Amino acid sequence: MLLIPELAIGAMVGLMISTTGVGGGVIVLPILTYFFGLDALASVATANLLSMLMKISSSYMHFRMGNIPLRQSLVILLIMIPGTVLASYGVTMLSHLSHNRVQLEWGINLLVLLAILFSLYLFYHRIRQPQLPVNQTQSQRQSGLVKPLLLPGTGAGLVLGATGVGGGVVVLPLLLRYGQMNIKQAVGVSLFITMMLSGSSAFAYAHGGYTDWGLALVLFVGSLLTIPFAKPLMKHLPDKVLQYVTLCLILCSAVLMGIRLV
Repeated sequence: MLLIPELAIGAMVGLMISTTGVGGGVIVLPILTYFFGLDALASVATANLLSMLMKISSSYMHFRMGNIPLRQSLVILLIMIPGTVLASYGVTMLSHLSHNRVQLEWGINLLVLLAILFSLYLFYHRIRQPQLPVNQTQSQRQSGLVKPLLLPGTGAGLVLGATGVGGGVVVLPLLLRYGQMNIKQAVGVSLFITMMLSGSSAFAYAHGGYTDWGLALVLFVGSLLTIPFAKPLMKHLPDKVLQYVTLCLILCSAVLMGIRLV
């Protein structure tokens, strides 16, 4: 009976991640802080591990649905992974060297909020932008993917490694804006990429001893309960509805992270 709240929260987060790509960091971080009492570093470490575990099943679902073009996904992964590894190890080193851990945790929370606000701008810009023809978006993804994504992709990798936030809030808007993908492809690719990146960050934080393994595993088991519901939702929800649902989740995340800074 004591595990029912954890399983329910895991199921809720798992459904959000599978359908929108949002939740692995910005929703989980406040939950780990407010409901389970973890500090900022422990929350980031546990969120990275949980994000990796939850996104394994979600990525497989999107791959079966044809939403993950592997070549483009691997190119974006190669752009982002150096920043992610550098930031995650950098934060763990700073946490051991810093004499004022409160300032470090406040800086992490501020970085999360800034990343969310920038992502809201990108997401809003994408929604207001007319859709490009399908053949045009395909040619852009094949021939011009590296240059437009190099700088923002590196920045997104740094944010993900330092904060545990990045999938639906940072990577997804970048794929919509600079990768010119449709919403379902962007969700699938962001899940696949951040699964790999969260794994590298989770290893760094686990090495530092910050991860709550037991809590992460219980929440992950809860997320598995929603897999049968996620696939029908992805198939039947119109792209426009999915975009606005994702935007609302990002707005809620911004409010939650703003409250943490006050």
